[in-house]
Amino acid sequence: MRADLHTHSIYSDGELIPAELVRRAMVLGHDAIAITDHVDMSNVEWVVTNVVKAADLCEDYIRVIPGVEITHVPPCKIARVAEQARKYGAEWIVVHGETVTEPV
Repeated sequence: MRADLHTHSIYSDGELIPAELVRRAMVLGHDAIAITDHVDMSNVEWVVTNVVKAADLCEDYIRVIPGVEITHVPPCKIARVAEQARKYGAEWIVVHGETVTEPV
């Protein structure tokens, strides 16, 4: 099985709408893709509900997993944002790590 479990659409810092992202993954031979746009406390509901809609629309192509990447959230609030993401339909949740070029 070939899958990409870390992608971003225009809902955060990606360049493609979810349907185009999914279609391109399918053309590359992927069996599944997770759309994991950046979220925090301010946009988790909007992002997840719209990624879930996109997943429903694109499921004829490949398996689309609605997800999030929790970013710039204080450690004490990560669990709360993850819980909200699950409530709105996220199936895949990752937390953005800190890098030398991007302090998170």
